[in-house]
Amino acid sequence: MGIIKSFLNLFRSGKREDEEERLRTQKERYENFLKALTDGDLDTRWNAVRSVGDLGEPFIEPLIQGLRDEYWVIRRGSADTLGKIGAPAVAPLIEGLSEPGDDIRQETIRGLLLIGELSFGPLVAATKHNHPLIRRGSVEALGNMGDARAVQPLVEALKDPDAGVRREAAMALGRIGDAHAVGPLIESLNDAKEPVRMAAMATLCALGELSIEPLIKALIDTNEDVQRRSALALVTIGELSVDPLIRAMGDANAGIRKGAAEVLGQIGNTRAVPVIIEALNDPDRAVRIEVVKALASIGVPTIAPLMQIFREGDLMRRTGAMEALWMIGQPATTPLIMVLKDNQSDVRKRAALLLGEIGDAKAIDHLTSLLTNENVAVRREAFEALEMIKKRGAA
Repeated sequence: MGIIKSFLNLFRSGKREDEEERLRTQKERYENFLKALTDGDLDTRWNAVRSVGDLGEPFIEPLIQGLRDEYWVIRRGSADTLGKIGAPAVAPLIEGLSEPGDDIRQETIRGLLLIGELSFGPLVAATKHNHPLIRRGSVEALGNMGDARAVQPLVEALKDPDAGVRREAAMALGRIGDAHAVGPLIESLNDAKEPVRMAAMATLCALGELSIEPLIKALIDTNEDVQRRSALALVTIGELSVDPLIRAMGDANAGIRKGAAEVLGQIGNTRAVPVIIEALNDPDRAVRIEVVKALASIGVPTIAPLMQIFREGDLMRRTGAMEALWMIGQPATTPLIMVLKDNQSDVRKRAALLLGEIGDAKAIDHLTSLLTNENVAVRREAFEALEMIKKRGAA
């Protein structure tokens, strides 16, 4: 037994000496690392931050300091090494998000992203931190992770008291690309701060098809600013919006029809022309007014169908067609000149009236020929049109 006891004591003594040696080596390496990081030249600092990833927690704080280095390569190396250290580095990295510099924050976020899943829960919790910069950085990091689990905390961050956090949340939701974010983002179109509104708008546009139907519904939002910005987002989305907007022209709600007509006019896709033309007899006057504006905005491609209605349409549609042609202006002059010889005197009279309103001198000779027309009303309208053109020319 005495021999065994002596052997155990010797073994324990050896282990203790090994542990003491290990601690001395680690302390020496730690001190050398700190000296290299604070006093060394660029190459020395670079080699230092790359060499300690396997040594773990004792080196986290100096590596956090390395994130503030004046040289990007040291900041990047520190972030990469912290990423290798893993879970123990998460909390210090999150606290490091309080640094105001974008360059520091980006490398801090890089470290958290390299750690990955182990960072996710702490980052979600940090969206409620009392420091706005930490909330902002956490929101940005969650967006960069692209994890759908982050949608709800990011949606909540859209209501953060700090505008920088709200703006970052709007952009982060765009990077994740989840349909559940669309409604809250539309609400953010009415944010008190323009950068937040612009970020929400950009994200809604980037989400494309996911945004379209909710944006169409927002065309009748109780807030006029939300209506206007939703329309602008649909215009920006462009081609993808056209078919849903064409369908919306048949909506039971007049406000939706009006908004859809306005947006279609601004997008200018000719595929929408037939359905917009059809809406010239919409039962709602406000819709008809917007339809006329839309047709005028699309311009030349609408002239042929408008001229057909001008000649053959019922009173309501004809009136709208005339107004649209007048708004289109000079491009409509030649088609109107062509119908000055129509066998219907009423068509000739209306054409003369419009040519006078448009005021294109190209119509003068053709209108002059009507001064001997057998119909008194046609002669009178031609004379007044010529007077209008002459006055405009003199002016």
